[in-house]
Amino acid sequence: MKDTGKEAKQPVSSNAGKAISGRILVADDNKAMRDVVSELLECIGYEVALAINGIEALAVFLKSTFDLVLADFEMPAMDGLCLAGHIKERSPSTPVILLTGADRETVLKKVEKGPVDSVIFKPFTLEDLQTTVQGALTSGEREHRSVGAR
Repeated sequence: MKDTGKEAKQPVSSNAGKAISGRILVADDNKAMRDVVSELLECIGYEVALAINGIEALAVFLKSTFDLVLADFEMPAMDGLCLAGHIKERSPSTPVILLTGADRETVLKKVEKGPVDSVIFKPFTLEDLQTTVQGALTSGEREHRSVGAR
């Protein structure tokens, strides 16, 4: 996948031959993480759009329809927690999952009463990602969940 600088404005893949399970917006300032997460999600049947920060992600979100937003907790310009607040103001039922390598206890305290549905801690497995995403898309209830590194 090439980093064109316009990633946020274009879907990454149509997943020809696969049933699309949903559209996911991935926001992360780390290109390698964006690439890995988008490839994993595409591999399990999701259509993915990319953004390099929260501001870009919000702009993309407002121009299209997404079933879920997956965002890095710490990004320049607008972090994932702030992005989650903006997403929930406009679309309260859209699940928002944060990815982070930050301290588990600190992150969980910051998100416990906020607009975040789940947190995935780095490093994480494909199973962690798949279970959390599928759970968020099928769950009608908001409950904070966390998976990944302990």
